[in-house]
Amino acid sequence: MPQVDVRWTCEKQGSLSATHVVLAQHDVLGTDGLWPMATKVMLGRGENYQVLRADPKTLTRQFSVGSSDGLGCPTFIFANYEDEAYGRFLLDPVSSKAVTRELGGIKDVFERTLLWGSLWDSVREAAMDPHEYIDLALRLLPEEKDEALAQSIIGRTITALHRYVSPAVRAQLVPKMETLAADQMVHSSAQDMRITWFRALRGVAETESARGHLKDMLSGKLTVPGVELRPLDRWNMVASLVALNDPEAKAILDAEEKRDPSGDGKKYAYMAAAARPDAATKSQYFDEYLHNTARPEDWVEQSLGSFNWWNQSALTLPFLARALDALPQVKRERKIFFMLAWLNAFIGGQQTAEAQKQVHDYLSKAELDRDLKLKILEVVDELDRTVKIRGKYR
Repeated sequence: MPQVDVRWTCEKQGSLSATHVVLAQHDVLGTDGLWPMATKVMLGRGENYQVLRADPKTLTRQFSVGSSDGLGCPTFIFANYEDEAYGRFLLDPVSSKAVTRELGGIKDVFERTLLWGSLWDSVREAAMDPHEYIDLALRLLPEEKDEALAQSIIGRTITALHRYVSPAVRAQLVPKMETLAADQMVHSSAQDMRITWFRALRGVAETESARGHLKDMLSGKLTVPGVELRPLDRWNMVASLVALNDPEAKAILDAEEKRDPSGDGKKYAYMAAAARPDAATKSQYFDEYLHNTARPEDWVEQSLGSFNWWNQSALTLPFLARALDALPQVKRERKIFFMLAWLNAFIGGQQTAEAQKQVHDYLSKAELDRDLKLKILEVVDELDRTVKIRGKYR
């Protein structure tokens, strides 16, 4: 996949302004490959923007477009207007700052979505401080009415909170996100948005206050207007309380097991219990994963994320090497899609350079089938990014 970088200048010439844009592409994997590249370049001036066509006649690494007009210099340049080109299109530093100022005033949902996506790519490339992205989300999310875009921003914000920022920054920002989610899930005018914000609260809840909201929803003291909790919604909240070591978690888990004695209820109870933040539970579950053939595979797969809860990476790190060593057995004994779930859980649940080293050491030393090696490389990419971002911005 190509990445397209942008450099631009703008000079005023009397009543006109002359903007010169240089686009340079390179392959993200560091190869010498070139990609056929035609794109539309947006010269942003808030809602008053101009679009230029960049369509090189020959395959080149660098090409230019320019414009002279009376509209004034742009405040930002975005090199993939209308998303016609394939690649990664990051905003240059000047444009990134301008977009963070102007994004709330852009009315077109598609344009907002593309610009939010470019900012997120910048976070994942360690070109933008995740703290800055979270601050922007907290500022603009209350006014975002598009459900799909709101879901995307919320999910990325929670990822940044859980993976990319320091514990001190997270402690500062999480209560703000919790308060926003709790308010929006009750007061949003659209039912779909209330559901979106309910799930946001469940995903971000960490403090005593937010855990209290989850417990009140489970008990019926708090309801989301027009929204009926499904069994899995309830079990996911129970799992959150267990993972966060809430003082009432055990009693709530026991009560939910009695409330939902169905077959699915038993599976979800197994999932929720895997989130207990203690070494004995982790050892018991991991032993079952490898040796208890009577345990249904879908139960195991359902529990992997709870076992590797985002706040338990130190507790689950000792199981990473064992999970990697077990890959031949997992490939041999489990269904085809289980392997990716296993890797996503045990590698994706980690956030440290120590874990990163374990995975890459395994890749360099183990005799692996090509398809398995590629799966590991795919999954470890997020861990690599996490370590890089934390190293730069923590």
